[in-house]
Amino acid sequence: MSVVEIRPPDPAGDAERIYALIDRYRATLSQWMAGIVRPQSAAETEAFLRLQAEGNDEGRSAHRVILADGEIAGICSLHGISAVHRYARLGYWLADSHVGRGVMSQALALLLRHAFEDLGLHRLELGCAPENLRSCRVAERLGFRLEGELRDAQFLGGRFWSMRCYGLLADEWKNRT
Repeated sequence: MSVVEIRPPDPAGDAERIYALIDRYRATLSQWMAGIVRPQSAAETEAFLRLQAEGNDEGRSAHRVILADGEIAGICSLHGISAVHRYARLGYWLADSHVGRGVMSQALALLLRHAFEDLGLHRLELGCAPENLRSCRVAERLGFRLEGELRDAQFLGGRFWSMRCYGLLADEWKNRT
């Protein structure tokens, strides 16, 4: 099993390695996520990471780089953080080379702890296509409950995809840990 850590992104220091992962696994990532595959260079990736860092600094988000055995493996994040409603949405992606080793489940467990313990959030939600079986399994493994499905909610790869909506409340998370 890999040693998994998460940390805030370092735009200048991480851009080239993150871009290399995105570029190498662009075909897989683009099946499920439009935004992550937009950067076409390390410079564009650095600009994107700077925006993420600003969101972190302003409390609107909590973007984290996933490290597996010290190597950048992907990104996980809380976005749309609402201090008033104590709510955020969860997003994540992982390079194909790290899939199937429990890396994402470990990384998200760390991010969930941050969300519920450090930020005091009450609710997290995530959405993924029903066909994205790995993502659905990660959500379910972490205790997220399927709350519904939005028909044709995303347009990716020239077609509409439905999106499963999962939710997790702080009390549900505490009862699992």
